[in-house]
Amino acid sequence: MAVPEGRIDRRGSVAVDGSVPPRRRRLWVSRSPGRVVVRYADGRVLRGYADFDPEQPTFLVAPLDDPESDGLEVAVAGLKAVFFVRSFDGDPAHDESKDLYQTRPAGTRKVTVQFHDGEELVGHTRQLDRHRAGLFFTPLDPRSNNLRVFAVFAALSGVRRLL
Repeated sequence: MAVPEGRIDRRGSVAVDGSVPPRRRRLWVSRSPGRVVVRYADGRVLRGYADFDPEQPTFLVAPLDDPESDGLEVAVAGLKAVFFVRSFDGDPAHDESKDLYQTRPAGTRKVTVQFHDGEELVGHTRQLDRHRAGLFFTPLDPRSNNLRVFAVFAALSGVRRLL
């Protein structure tokens, strides 16, 4: 659909030639600026911008090297986890705190999440529903580069409630 030159469409954007760019779906995780690091169960890593819905078996990731693309379709079943991050660089020198006595939001549980590859993360979650593909949790360390993590149950060796 073309929009007359100089006019703004109801979505607020018009290309230079007057055509309306394709509508991008809204990000599901509103706290995240959309930056994700997708870790596959086989060790591969994909960095980009996500359109993620945990109720769907697949989601779209616009790769970091081509953020304006339509995105790559990623199947949740083949993943270890989706990390919603503050920055793609992170801080390699930061040693994430696993201090269990940090405060947590009301209505959440502190958990430790162990992956099959040996990685262990500590955080808090609101839900632990085994009927879903995975669980969301937020790291306990407020300085963590991870804002939230969606851990896929198939990649976990255990989830344990703490304190």
